Amino acid sequence: MKVSVEKLPTSEAVLNVDVTWDDMEKASDKAYRKLVQKVDIQGFRRGKAPRTILERRVGKEYIYQEGLDDLISEAYRDALKEHDLTPITQPTVDAPVFEMGQPYHFSLTVPIITPVELADYTAMHFDREELGVTSEEVDKELESLQNRQSNWETVERAAEYGDRIKADLKLTSGEQKISDLKDNTFEITNERHGLFTGMDEHLIGLKAGDSKSFTTTIPADYSNEKLAGKEAAYEVTVHSVETKQSPALDDAFAAKVSDGQYETLEELSKGLSDNILESKKRSSNETLRENAINALIEQSTFTIHPVLIEQEVEEMAHQFGHMLEQQHLSFDQYLTMTRKSRAEFMEENRPEAEKRVKRQLVLEELARRENITVLPEEIEALFNAYAQIGQELPQTEEQIRSLMISYRREKTLSRLIELTTDPDPDAETEEESAEEATIANAEAAALATNASLEDVQTEESANTTAHAADAKTESVE
Repeated sequence: MKVSVEKLPTSEAVLNVDVTWDDMEKASDKAYRKLVQKVDIQGFRRGKAPRTILERRVGKEYIYQEGLDDLISEAYRDALKEHDLTPITQPTVDAPVFEMGQPYHFSLTVPIITPVELADYTAMHFDREELGVTSEEVDKELESLQNRQSNWETVERAAEYGDRIKADLKLTSGEQKISDLKDNTFEITNERHGLFTGMDEHLIGLKAGDSKSFTTTIPADYSNEKLAGKEAAYEVTVHSVETKQSPALDDAFAAKVSDGQYETLEELSKGLSDNILESKKRSSNETLRENAINALIEQSTFTIHPVLIEQEVEEMAHQFGHMLEQQHLSFDQYLTMTRKSRAEFMEENRPEAEKRVKRQLVLEELARRENITVLPEEIEALFNAYAQIGQELPQTEEQIRSLMISYRREKTLSRLIELTTDPDPDAETEEESAEEATIANAEAAALATNASLEDVQTEESANTTAHAADAKTESVE
């Protein structure tokens, strides 16, 4: 049997196979030996019937066809291995009807993953951001802590900015009733956005028992197009006015908000400064990683079969559908709320799917070139890390493979940063053992992955909830 493989510029491979009649005879003998074990023929024990008897029972051509099917499978399997081909879907087989005693030709066309032509990443360089913390940033954190420790006390005076009122509020636009709130709480601010923009200035000066009617204009960029830019009419009755009582920023405050971790305000400020700097470092490192991989993607050359992108779009839809289920929504309900068809949803996600595919291809090729591997102890550390954060994973083959792929890509991205940036000046100076470093990195990756998933779910949840809100009566923002 002679097999030739042609890789097409369309990210497909064509396997042309020439089979001699001798090959067909040998394949039919193998097929006979398998079939005779499965067919019951009267007068013979299973597996003992002569070939001529079996041919009369199932047909001579049937046995040859079974042998040919095995040849096709064998040729396909061997070609994938020999030529290092990664199929995306099952091949299309062009196998005409064979003629007894004649040589045979068939072909298979299969979409394959074409390795990306990576840009010269060793010539790339990215600078680390110089980071620092200002006193204003620390003061803002202190103010946030102070606000969380504040209490509201009722006062017998007119409302001012920074106060809080409890009031009945009725909001209409033309004939449409938007809100009818009873004994609702509003903190008066000059930085309000959204539906109630412009309301606060009319609340200044009101006391408990006062009522007032006034109009504003809903912002033109408001998410509900039916209300955007329209005049809004308010009817407000104030029940009470409250002012915020904030604790003094002193050593006692520092000890209280830190549960005794810090004894003085100075120590608390230093701790907040360290936390802010650490947060900035994480954000900066993430930005650095994204800039590096995006630059490599931008400068590399791809040949991507459309099926690969279609599969990624389907996976994105599956993940999104799972997220909707957690909010007790079906995918069909979401489409109804957003007035989209499934085809429109898939088309909107196609550009993002292509970005994901390119990212995966780049990381896989980079991992191959840099000989990035994942050790068993790293996988074990990942499972332990997920268990520690309350998300114990089943140790199935599928889950292990998923973790190996994601962690290999994580290690590959870290390797790209090593090759394209100067050493991190804040990195640990003491050398860890290889095993300790491996486990630490694995645990960090698991925690980072979990945080990223939570961020994505939070953002998607917000988007979905926003769509749902627009389909219902408006409420306080």
